[in-house]
Amino acid sequence: MALVTTHKRGWAIALFAVGLVALSFVPSFSELPFYLDQALQRALLFALVAALVAALGGARALAPRREGLRSALRLGSYPLVVALVLLALEGAGIASLVAEGGMGALSPTWAADLAGVAVLCACVGLYEEALFRVLLLGGLLSRHGRTTNGVVVSSLVSSLVFGAVHVATSAAGSLDPITLAQMLLKTVQAGSLGMLLAAVYVRTRSFWGVAAIHALADLLVMTPLALMGGGEEVLGSYVSPALAEGAELIVVLAAVLLLVVYVVAVALYLPAALKGWRLLEGADVPQLGPFEQGWEPREDRPADRGDGRPVPPSGLSRP
Repeated sequence: MALVTTHKRGWAIALFAVGLVALSFVPSFSELPFYLDQALQRALLFALVAALVAALGGARALAPRREGLRSALRLGSYPLVVALVLLALEGAGIASLVAEGGMGALSPTWAADLAGVAVLCACVGLYEEALFRVLLLGGLLSRHGRTTNGVVVSSLVSSLVFGAVHVATSAAGSLDPITLAQMLLKTVQAGSLGMLLAAVYVRTRSFWGVAAIHALADLLVMTPLALMGGGEEVLGSYVSPALAEGAELIVVLAAVLLLVVYVVAVALYLPAALKGWRLLEGADVPQLGPFEQGWEPREDRPADRGDGRPVPPSGLSRP
């Protein structure tokens, strides 16, 4: 039962902020291995966001459903293919290192770390998709989802917020030109993925579908960290300040290298944003989001634009 029945867009934005800020206050479980500690934090955050969604009347949108899952995975396959290709390239490099140096190239805890990363990615997918797609995008759609332009703009806004949040706390006070460029490129890369996820959610209304895509994409990207170790030092760090006081040459070179990596990442992920835009333009309207009646998971159903030709009488067919 919804506790909030009016002004849902405003309430959704306010509750989104609560769910986002909670990330800074969730307790740590230091007795657990690092990845499981992070996973449990995201699981608690997902429970909080689920309660916020329920307060707006969207609890049914989070219920496990098979409908729409197949269409979601099909429509959102592009980032999975990109991540799989990158994993294959990195895997070839890891295999070469192992062949040259024996198993010393792998982390001694790689199997446990890989299992922990898988659990973490699943929890991150649930938390972030409930927060950005169901709560934020859903709130925007409740006000602006009656037209195609409204659906596209709502998806674009939520995606830009999704991208910006990834770097909002990463600069550590350093705003040199290289760091700013890293932040901008990371925002575009993550926002491009968010645009496709928003489109998939609108077309299929499947929370579990977009959560699965998000989790699988993260898992494919993070697998090398689990195999080689060192994920504790880099997880959640998206920028590398280059011109901080006393920075050594190696630090500057690392920052420039990360900048190049982000340029490549943007080139790889921009097609995802373009595909998302096309999917949204082909979606039927209205799309009023998960806080309104009738929003149920479904297989993909593009809008029937028609071809402008007269509809033949019953029993006849067009030539």
